[in-house]
Amino acid sequence: MRKRDYFVVMAFALSLILLFLQQFYSKNTPASIIHAIDILILLFVISETFFAVRQEKYIRKYFQNNLPNFLAMVIFASVFITFKIQIGFKNISEELSIVFDIFKNIFLFGKIIRLISKRAGLTAKIISNPARTLIISFFMVIIIGSFLLMLPAASAKGSPLTFLTALFTSASAVCVTGLSVIDVSSELTIVGKFILIVLIQVGGLGIMVFSFFGMLAFRKKMTVSEKLTISYMVSEDDMSNLFKTLRVIVLSTFFIETLSAVFLFIGFSRILGFNLKTLGFALFHAISAFCNAGFALFSNNLESFTSDIIISLTIGFTIILGGISFAVIYDVLAKVRTDIKNTFLKKKKTDYLISVNTKMILSLTVFILFISFALFYLLEHRNTMKEMSLGTQYLASLFQAITLRTAGFSTVSFLNLTNATLLFMIFIMFMGGAAGSTAGGIKLNTIAVVFAFFKSFLKNQKTVVIKNVSVPEEQIKKSFFNFRFWACSNFSWNFFINNYRKPSFFSIVV
Repeated sequence: MRKRDYFVVMAFALSLILLFLQQFYSKNTPASIIHAIDILILLFVISETFFAVRQEKYIRKYFQNNLPNFLAMVIFASVFITFKIQIGFKNISEELSIVFDIFKNIFLFGKIIRLISKRAGLTAKIISNPARTLIISFFMVIIIGSFLLMLPAASAKGSPLTFLTALFTSASAVCVTGLSVIDVSSELTIVGKFILIVLIQVGGLGIMVFSFFGMLAFRKKMTVSEKLTISYMVSEDDMSNLFKTLRVIVLSTFFIETLSAVFLFIGFSRILGFNLKTLGFALFHAISAFCNAGFALFSNNLESFTSDIIISLTIGFTIILGGISFAVIYDVLAKVRTDIKNTFLKKKKTDYLISVNTKMILSLTVFILFISFALFYLLEHRNTMKEMSLGTQYLASLFQAITLRTAGFSTVSFLNLTNATLLFMIFIMFMGGAAGSTAGGIKLNTIAVVFAFFKSFLKNQKTVVIKNVSVPEEQIKKSFFNFRFWACSNFSWNFFINNYRKPSFFSIVV
């Protein structure tokens, strides 16, 4: 290990000691000791960068190869110093202090992981296998999220969450399932909710997407294995388009979430008022909706907004955008842009052909939404929705049709749904959204290929065709593998849970 690496190790060790003292012995630990340890941590971080620059023969070469690391250190030091100056002149809220501690420890944890990976040669081994990279990155985020949610500052009840509860909540957020064993609205503080929404955002897009986007944004060169990993994750076969694809994914995500948050702020402000809390609620639900997570900051989910057109349609439309994939969004926008140019500009007209995948996803999405809307309304308009007006019944049915696939939001109570409703919900949730989207499920692409295969089999055709385009045999094999894997997994876990617990079958499956 190089000499400068010891600075990182010592800074991380001091940070762990300080975290332990603050969380369990905060009343008995003098503020002077905390400030002294913090100053040492800052000095160690700066020293590590200083020694790295000194050991490089040409300073320009150092900045070419390590610009992201240097900028990260500058940002860390700036935030660190600003925070300490603030403490010296005025009292800082406990929640802001905890946010700073989280920021500090995540930064140091990232540096120690990077150090270990380099020394052990783990980076090359892990990143050479894209699937392994994806699994390991998700496991790491889940574990980190668990420990963050266990912090006393994340719990509103005064006592920290248990490890099992924190682990379940973190896994549910990263995997955007929407399942929770706690009432997020009342049992998590602002810090806890902030941690939760970060986990949802990272889970929805993927930690590696953010990492590689950062690398490309700083013009850092990527190895072939790194390009292979990110092309696997974003379903981009042409590696020359990786930066363009990543840019579209990240920027379109933030744009859609911001636009959604604006409309939700308008909707929530009528009830919660025009304040920062309302803005926080709007951002949380916008991110949760786009990532198809289903987490809400109300004890009854969104049942209080059953008749609210702005909130229902905004969240519903955001869920749809998150569930049709970035490739479809980009394809549709490119088509619209081309048509606008052809209409208003007197240049040579060009034609843009929408891909077969886009046509398939859009047609399947509309078809499933229509069937879900019709079935939910027919089965529940005289049951759970009998007290609602006709317009509210239509709105609630449309919202449930949208959110059923993977999002998990609800404007209607699930307690008294009929068994027929629960049964069709199972199939809708099983299908999920499009491949490459933030939605879960078996994916619409898989369903389309499986149905196309059986259609060709019944017609005694040798090739499988979707929209007049033949499907490669390799894609058919992958689709059937996914279908069998998901079907067997769901059956196995349902069998296990039904054997372990004694509630109704439908309550377990749904």
